[in-house]
Amino acid sequence: MTSDSTLSEPLHQQPLSPEPIREHLAAQQQQRHQRFLLGEAARTLIRERSDEVDKVLTAIWDQIGPTGAKEALIAVGGYGRQELHPFSDIDLLILTDGNSENQPSISAFITLLWDLGLQIGHSVRSIDECIEESRNDVTVATNLLEARLLSGSHTQFEQFQQQIGDDAIWPSGPFFIAKRNEQQARLQKYNETAYNLEPNIKEGPGGLRDIQNILWVTRRHFGSSNPQELVEHQFLTKAECTDLEAGQERLWEIRFALHLIAGRPEERLLFEHQPELAQHFGHLDNDKNRGVESFMHSYFRIIRELSRLNEMLLQLFEEQLLIPPESRETHPIDKHFGISNGYLTLLNPDSMKQDPSLTLTLFLVLRQHPKLKGVTAETLRQLRATRHAIDDSFRHDRNNQHRFLELFYSPTGLTHSLRRMNRYGILGAWMPEFERIIGLMQYDLFHAYTVDEHTLFVIRNLRRFTIPEHREESPLQSELMAQLEHPEQLYLAALFHDIAKGRGGDHSQLGSEVVQTFCTQYQINPETAAEISWLVENHLLMSTFAQRRDIDDPQEIHAFAQLVGTLARLKMLYLLTVADIRATNRTLWNHWKDTLLSRLYQLTSSALERGLQQPEESDDRITENRRTARELLRQDQCTEEEINDLWSHFEEEYFQKQDAREISWHTCSIIRSNQFPLVQLREESHHGGTEILIYSRDRQFLFPILVHTLESLGLEIQAAKINTTLNSYALDIFTVLDQQGKTIRDPEWAQQIQQTLQKEIEQPTLLEQPTLYRQSRHQKHFHDESIIQFCQDARKAQTILEVHATDRPGLLSTICRVLMEHNVRIQGAKIATLGERIEDLFWITHQDNQPLEQIEEQQQIAEDLRLALDPE
Repeated sequence: MTSDSTLSEPLHQQPLSPEPIREHLAAQQQQRHQRFLLGEAARTLIRERSDEVDKVLTAIWDQIGPTGAKEALIAVGGYGRQELHPFSDIDLLILTDGNSENQPSISAFITLLWDLGLQIGHSVRSIDECIEESRNDVTVATNLLEARLLSGSHTQFEQFQQQIGDDAIWPSGPFFIAKRNEQQARLQKYNETAYNLEPNIKEGPGGLRDIQNILWVTRRHFGSSNPQELVEHQFLTKAECTDLEAGQERLWEIRFALHLIAGRPEERLLFEHQPELAQHFGHLDNDKNRGVESFMHSYFRIIRELSRLNEMLLQLFEEQLLIPPESRETHPIDKHFGISNGYLTLLNPDSMKQDPSLTLTLFLVLRQHPKLKGVTAETLRQLRATRHAIDDSFRHDRNNQHRFLELFYSPTGLTHSLRRMNRYGILGAWMPEFERIIGLMQYDLFHAYTVDEHTLFVIRNLRRFTIPEHREESPLQSELMAQLEHPEQLYLAALFHDIAKGRGGDHSQLGSEVVQTFCTQYQINPETAAEISWLVENHLLMSTFAQRRDIDDPQEIHAFAQLVGTLARLKMLYLLTVADIRATNRTLWNHWKDTLLSRLYQLTSSALERGLQQPEESDDRITENRRTARELLRQDQCTEEEINDLWSHFEEEYFQKQDAREISWHTCSIIRSNQFPLVQLREESHHGGTEILIYSRDRQFLFPILVHTLESLGLEIQAAKINTTLNSYALDIFTVLDQQGKTIRDPEWAQQIQQTLQKEIEQPTLLEQPTLYRQSRHQKHFHDESIIQFCQDARKAQTILEVHATDRPGLLSTICRVLMEHNVRIQGAKIATLGERIEDLFWITHQDNQPLEQIEEQQQIAEDLRLALDPE
């Protein structure tokens, strides 16, 4: 069967056979797909699929469905609206009078539909059951609101519509409240941000469900779901209605393409589908951005505008349906603004047109009245209309600049103000540089939000440090925040720190130039401008240093202190770094990173207070660590003889790399131990993870054995310190977390880890076995070519191996295995995981502790590492 004319005749003239119908449906579907790829509108094609399904279902129902006079086959939901995307479910209601004699024919009808491969959702109910279900569940009531008769009793269908449409079931007001609450609950599932990087085009903020929610309320209140109805009743202007319809059309196009690419009813713009979607819609890679980032940028801008319309319309419905006319009294605040039912409103609807500066004043008034729920719908409309009046002359007006900066000097309300400004389109209009990053994404797993959302999260995190009830969550950050003389410098640096993303080049350097121009235009004094500019240019400095340098080395700390220069800068840089990481990805921040950065802050703070002309010497740190550790060990009843005997075998560098508490723990554990190899766990150290101490006779490739064993146990290695004593013992310390980023708290699990490590040290068995874990779909999708680099550490007389690779289970073990095959000894390691990427450093030598200086040898190791890390 290949045409409409050949479908109905066989269905009525001979016993039904699924195969010809299935072939017909598949052929029609394929034809529509091809037409879409050639540029035909999704609107036409989704209506055609609905019509096609109508014909098939009607023909089947008429031949094998119930023969009674009171049964009806009804399309509901999206199918009722005649909107069927390529793999959308087909929602059906079979209306019946409850006659059990019709059950076999209904079952046969449903079974055949499943045999045809149609994804149907169906219910079999009487009119009374429909009424009862609708009363109890607004979702059912909404689904039935769009009912459309396909076949069967017209009389029964009309009676059904009359009773379901009765105001006694869901009057307009309660229906609106229920749908609004339903939307709020739905959006909370998506973190109340449309800018998650794998958005749900149907259910997410600004998606198709938000549009449909408006049209459902329109249908319930006005009897029609045509958006033009909202224009006629002055809920929308013609321009706003055009925007709404254009946004819906665009989302239909994307959803149609998404179904085709996924080959299933997929509603999420998953990372693996985004490149093909970008290509379909003409977004190609260029020198500055990937095509996929450009496509998603355009998508986020669409849903941003739809979210604004949704908010405005829901506000209008609330005012019209829930607030009696006699209760809509406005109480003036000043000559321009008043309060109406808990919302800020303009006293004169045209005042914003006459004085566009009120677009900024409005946010200052909202800040002064924090109990206000927001602004009225008409005021939202005026904001939308007036934002186009924000031009260069408006931005350069000193009074307007003062209004904007006043938000940053206020002790409260900054986050809410900036979020509202962004949501209403004013922040981007006021700052064209910010407009460029709205909806801008980075196609990786490190950055979980669009650049503008991330920026506002950073500011929120900084403000959170000022709130007393959150002090226990971040005690050091809260203390330092309270010490800042000019926190507004930090907030402005946060606003600009990623402002130059997407321009190509070094965004930190470019952002510094942008903020310098801003400070000049706003007449901010040069000293303040220099501090803000420095923070923007160096906002990645502290996290990079902590992850890539040995912060236990006094010389490294001195070098970092020289880069920072002042304690005031250090405080702001530390706070900005913490807020930035925590706003990048929820999974990135853990106690280990917190401890690492706070330790770098404290060590650098001490260096700055001591003075850059008086750097701490390694000998001084070693002496102090020894002295303090001895005091702690005396409290643990360790004798001087025991301590001296053990320490006589330790390299001086050991006392530099460990602090006194660690030295005391290691020493006491070794002295008291009656079994070797010694493996001891400390649930949570001051390094922010579970520490595992291993003291054993050194043996070749011990570090790869330990790494492989830990990864085989499902542990994530956060840090590793490797020490070899003068009498050939290995003293290695690993900081680990479980796969949920937590410390090891279960005593039985800790004992199993301890016993497995002891067994593997004495007789390795796991090293020859691959570490098997299931990769997530993200890990499978994001795989870039590994980067392998070598350089020499002259001071340590060791070679530094730097590995940038796509993270995957067992990756560290894989690297160690390759180095083991080349007879390379690992002297130290610095481990950093950034989303789907790792950036690890290894200090390596030959087995005789000499560095790897032969270029040919380095090239061979690099080639073997790439083969192991980048399988085809």
